[in-house]
Amino acid sequence: MNRFVSSLIFASCLAATAMAQDNASNFSITGPPLQAPLARGLVEISGLAAASENSVYAHNDEHGIVYELTVPGGKVLSAFALGDPTIKADFEGIAARDGRIYLLTSTGLIYEAPKGANRERVKYNIFDTGVGAYCEAEGLAKASTDDEFLILCKRAYVSALEDRLVVFRWSLSERRVVTEPWINILYTDLMPNRLSEEFRPSAIEWDAARKLLIIVSARNKRLIAVDQSGRTAYAKTLPAKRHAQPEGVALMASGEFVIADEGARRGPGKLSVYQTPR
Repeated sequence: MNRFVSSLIFASCLAATAMAQDNASNFSITGPPLQAPLARGLVEISGLAAASENSVYAHNDEHGIVYELTVPGGKVLSAFALGDPTIKADFEGIAARDGRIYLLTSTGLIYEAPKGANRERVKYNIFDTGVGAYCEAEGLAKASTDDEFLILCKRAYVSALEDRLVVFRWSLSERRVVTEPWINILYTDLMPNRLSEEFRPSAIEWDAARKLLIIVSARNKRLIAVDQSGRTAYAKTLPAKRHAQPEGVALMASGEFVIADEGARRGPGKLSVYQTPR
């Protein structure tokens, strides 16, 4: 039995008794949130990452342009582009580390670039994580270690990963393609069947203090926090009137939890800021 298959079996067994328990940890979000409309270039906002104590990085899903936005106001502080001309791809996630920005595509490519000044064009590197062989990638977050990232899967290309929450870890220092998932749990082990049928992951964040994965589903507006044993520590359905299509999340050092919603025909993109317990 190869390592990949054995990992799937182990992860499934680990989560076999996992059930939703909203009060199992001290993570929660409280509202109503502070909300702000976003600039025209972020109508199709697709990812968020904490930039400073009171700002986040954001991007749309078509162009390699990184915006820095105030929290909670959503005002554009600066914007810089990758490449000249600006690169185009299906961007689905963003992370920031040590003065550098990392953009993830749906095919599992990571674009690495230095943080640029306002209106600057910067050079970039491209790394193939290998995730694209297993699934459509949909979110990026810093892991607990200094050089690793978490990559969220939306739609599986491998039958063994269907109907599951799947997260890969990728090392920036090793730069090797992934061979097995870090998290691989049946949705039905994380939530009731009626919710799991509509759950389509769209964003991920790692809560280092509580050691929780925070996942949002755009389709049914469901937010869950999952611990490393595969148990749902918190779950909440976001109000549809406030969240048209949640596509990005970021946890701030201050404890604020930020959600980005796509706009399109629904109007402008939107930034929502909730509070979490410290």
